[in-house]
Amino acid sequence: MALVDEFGCVSVSVANFKCFGDVGGELGRLSSTNIIIGRNNSGKSAIIDVLRVIASRGQFFDQTKHSRSNSDPRLDVSIELTEQILQRVFSRNTSGGDLPQFGNFWQYGQRFLGRSVVVRYDMQLRPVSISGIDFPEVRRSEARQGFKEQLMRSIEFPLKDIKLLDIAAERDVRPEPSSPTLALQSNGDGLTNLVRAFINRDDLPRDQIEIELLRELNEVYKGDCVFTRISCREAQGGLWEIFLEESEKGLVRLSQSGSSLKSVFIVLCQLRLTPLVSKVDLARTVFVVEEPENNLHPSLLRRLLEFLAVARERCGLLLVVATHSPIAIDWASRRADANIIHVTHAKGLSAARRVKGYLEKRDVLDDLDIRASDILQANGIIWVEGPSDRIYVRRWLELVSDGQLKEGVHYSVLFYGGRLLSHLTALPPGERDELVNTLSINRNAALIIDSDRHLGTGKTKTGRSRRPRMNVNETKQRLRTEIEEIGGLCWITEGREIENYLSPRILGLLVGEEVGQAIGEYEDIPEHQAMQRYKRDKIAIANAAVGVMDAEDLGRMDLSERVDELAERVRRWNAL
Repeated sequence: MALVDEFGCVSVSVANFKCFGDVGGELGRLSSTNIIIGRNNSGKSAIIDVLRVIASRGQFFDQTKHSRSNSDPRLDVSIELTEQILQRVFSRNTSGGDLPQFGNFWQYGQRFLGRSVVVRYDMQLRPVSISGIDFPEVRRSEARQGFKEQLMRSIEFPLKDIKLLDIAAERDVRPEPSSPTLALQSNGDGLTNLVRAFINRDDLPRDQIEIELLRELNEVYKGDCVFTRISCREAQGGLWEIFLEESEKGLVRLSQSGSSLKSVFIVLCQLRLTPLVSKVDLARTVFVVEEPENNLHPSLLRRLLEFLAVARERCGLLLVVATHSPIAIDWASRRADANIIHVTHAKGLSAARRVKGYLEKRDVLDDLDIRASDILQANGIIWVEGPSDRIYVRRWLELVSDGQLKEGVHYSVLFYGGRLLSHLTALPPGERDELVNTLSINRNAALIIDSDRHLGTGKTKTGRSRRPRMNVNETKQRLRTEIEEIGGLCWITEGREIENYLSPRILGLLVGEEVGQAIGEYEDIPEHQAMQRYKRDKIAIANAAVGVMDAEDLGRMDLSERVDELAERVRRWNAL
């Protein structure tokens, strides 16, 4: 079973361990990618120490450092009972005894298949008690207790034979003497000696440094700089130094470089080199990075996190990142495989809980004092007139991106309401304070406007004949100019309204083939006589239309071109 599947089958909580009291240390079921969020000194490191205890089979535990006064630390593990576990207690070959009413013990025991029980372990991973199950059909209390103890002992502690590699929050790279001991510590100690050995020793693959590590370093730094070589030289005094050669700067000593470069280099070496010298199977490894944001530019942090996610998928490792960075939170919240654990601290005790819904995500932002002005909670906003327009835009973006671009993840939709359009502006804040400024909500904006062009057929509500209108009014022209000047996107529909982009095929399915073919680009579709079954309900029409809409329906007027342009803008907002 893959490591992520093993962690996904059990739920873990900790109590009376470091800053955690009798309740509150819930790790839950870990996913392939796990983000531990919390303020400084909230208890994130305690969660990581729990993983160290598990990976070391209890050897990492230190009573003097990890126990709370007058309390015994414990791990509560929720485990699902399998046939293999139950048959160790309830055998097909046993009958009578305390279960005389059953043909054999298994006829009784099989009823507990799939039942979740909680086994309590001490910090040496020895079982202490079991809860969540009882055996009321067993008459003698001593026998009931005996079955529970047998069941408890028959359950092996899960997550065995796993390793933990970690990167400490405080890390550095220094010149080091040559040593036969090859071990990269979490704080960066041993890195220079390790790189020296891979370059100079004939029993280690040199290409892991000169080709593979160099390639990964350039992958993370893509767009910022280009490294052409990694070397290691002996300096005066017998100390060795790592040098990186850049295309524009020449040779640079890593020990004298910025902290961001050192951090990235340590992470890459821990993943690539340590498994080769320590015989660590990454598929059985929990890889922990504490505070990767330290001294990293936001764009560099995103690329590092994305690199770790790809490495996780390639190697099968389980990734744990402890952070309080809004960049990491934003990155994790957009991944289906990410699990967020929120750690808080109050009145001397820490608590941890898994973040599942919107309110819990909001609590994370509040706890870290991340304000709406600090992060843009949507990477971009598409402004539309009303809710029916949103339905069309969402479906069009799904079609041209093969489902990649998702509302609420890559963009949000806001409504301006047709008559309120004149109150909007896209000028920089302060230049038109009497108008609502779209930039103060989000600097990434796209505005979709109905042209309201029409041929003048029909009557007004007062009974007058309609005059043709084929020009776009001044308000719409002003907004188009303002948005395009700031690099935004303004899409004014080619036809009358957004509904006029519906293809003849879709209109035929909604109202009948002959009528659908005849509905023009400048007709008022919701008011059309053939649409009476929808009672002028634009949302009903939109839902019916997108239900039968395919990519082939994007060919009317300029629709395909404009949707492609909008999709490209959304990708740019999200650096996709």
